[in-house]
Order: sequence, then structure tokens, then C-alpha cells
Amino acid sequence: MCSLPAREREQIEIALAEGHSISRVSRQHWAPGRESIAYHLQAGHLRADLQGRAERALGLDHTSLLARISEIAQRARTTALEAAEAGDRQGVLRAGDSELRALAVLTATGESGEAEISQREIYRDASVALVRVARRDPGVAEAVAAELDRMHRPFLADDLREQSNPRSGNEITS
Repeated sequence: MCSLPAREREQIEIALAEGHSISRVSRQHWAPGRESIAYHLQAGHLRADLQGRAERALGLDHTSLLARISEIAQRARTTALEAAEAGDRQGVLRAGDSELRALAVLTATGESGEAEISQREIYRDASVALVRVARRDPGVAEAVAAELDRMHRPFLADDLREQSNPRSGNEITS
């Protein structure tokens, strides 16, 4: 996907940002396969102004995913109650199991509300912006890395230096 000509890559990225499914986009005769397009999106390789739009349009942003999981848990709870009223023990067990799995995923995220989810997205976006600016301006990269060293975060500092090195070949993924 990253090696496509700029015009074709942009056409795919705009289609994703407009909410077209990955399957639909991959059916273009010149487009790469679903896996390549999905990886490109999940790795954050879309043009900066399109990445968030595409994630939201496809329901893949963190907030949408957690909302969807929460809805699954709620539907499972409702199904379990309806199954109990109907005397369907198997239905109660299956719905209860679905609810438990959805709740386990929600619990594993560690967030207790939308504010924490939003804060995580802000940190992610700020990190991506920092690395992109650092790649364009090595002075910025070194200044931020030096500050991270002073904050006793040498691994983050080294990672930023590596990410900002144009010879490293690293893609910006975080």
C-alpha cells in the first residue's frame, strides 16, 4: 500500500476517510489486497488529515470500539434477561458468557469513562505529531529527546531519535 503511486494511494485513503469499507476499496482492479489496506490503516500510515477521519468512519477509533463493546455487553444482558423470562437456560448461559467476555475486554482497557478514552486519543495524536515534526526538523527531535533524557526516560528519547532519523527507514506508527 505504501509503495503505490501517490495518486492511487491518496484515492484509497480518501475513500477510507469517506467511510467506504476496506473490502469495497480493495475490489478496485489496481488496489492492493484487504490485508495490505487494513495494515496501512491500523499502522497509522494514512495521510495525517485522513487517518482519524478514516478510523472514525469505519468505527475503528478507540472510542468507537469501546462504545461498540459496551453495546455488545448491554445487548447480551438484555438477551440473558429475555432468555430467563422464557425459561431458556441455554440462552441465559450463552448470553451471560457473551456479556462476560465483553465486560472483560472493557475492564482490560483500564479506562473508567469517556474522558479517559479521549485523553488517550489526545496523547496518541500528540505523539504522532511530535514524531512527524521531529522527522522534518532534527533540532526539534534532539531538543525533545534531551528533555526526555532529563526526565529519566532514556528509552523514549532513544526511540524518538531513531524514529526521527530519516536513514532508519522506520515508519511512524505510534
